[in-house]
Amino acid sequence: MPKNSDSHGSAFKSKTARFRQRLFHEPGIVVSAGVYDALSARICELAGFEVVHHSGFGTAAVQLGMPDVGLLSMNEMSRQVAAISRAVQIPVLADGDNGFGNAINTYRTVQEYIRSGAVGMFLEDQVIPKRCGHMEGKQVISWEEMAGKLRAGMDARDELDPNFLIIYRTDAIAVNGFEDAMERAERAVELGVDMVFVEALETLSQIERVGKELGIQKKIPLMLNLIEGGKTPLVSYREAEEMGYRYVVAALTCLFTATKAMLERMKQVRQRGVSLEYADQIVSFHEFTQIVHLPVIQEMERKYLPRVY
Repeated sequence: MPKNSDSHGSAFKSKTARFRQRLFHEPGIVVSAGVYDALSARICELAGFEVVHHSGFGTAAVQLGMPDVGLLSMNEMSRQVAAISRAVQIPVLADGDNGFGNAINTYRTVQEYIRSGAVGMFLEDQVIPKRCGHMEGKQVISWEEMAGKLRAGMDARDELDPNFLIIYRTDAIAVNGFEDAMERAERAVELGVDMVFVEALETLSQIERVGKELGIQKKIPLMLNLIEGGKTPLVSYREAEEMGYRYVVAALTCLFTATKAMLERMKQVRQRGVSLEYADQIVSFHEFTQIVHLPVIQEMERKYLPRVY
């Protein structure tokens, strides 16, 4: 069977290997969108994003109608990762929460996320149950316990897919202060994680310092999370890249946009009924069927199903 070759002449690369190449060896910051289900992932793919990031915050919202406070199980989260991964051709990174238990649980979580089709995931140092990084009341585990989780996750990675990305997320700023978060980030890199995500940076100077000291000076690949109305000041993609970040996520823009649009439209429909007066503000039936690949299904029907006379 013939094999494709990449620019270096090696054999066909997996999606994880291709994304690793893009992230670490090709120019330009990688811009991602936070998504919460298969449809939102497909829409972001159509919008031109080269990668999407599964959101635990969004998954809790769409599956439970509840906040991101550790209510979802590993199986619920990994199934959502699988649904998203199967819906798009672009890479999917994922929210692994705190590994859903101790280091042994974390080992299995990484296995399941790899099998779900993700190209990478972050693991955070919050206690169980966790909560959204931009909420109050967080707590973090000791570095020693977190180191065990990261080692377990990396071992699971190496056994199933060495190109899978393990990203360390620390929520220590809100609990132990900025210096502890910086120290944890450096220790995680020494362990061998692929990327660091210092969550809920609170000031522009913190964003700049993480970027300068870790990203530029120590060449540590950095992830930056941007949420409208969150704790972290918003910066442009260009500013993030210049400050030393490699991967930036518009984490909840898709979810917040969809929520506002549905709420406003459905209030109108409840009060005034269904009509064509807002037809230019929604996708048409035809446009939606294109998004969900109806033409592909119709072609399969013509190919495989008996003709009905």
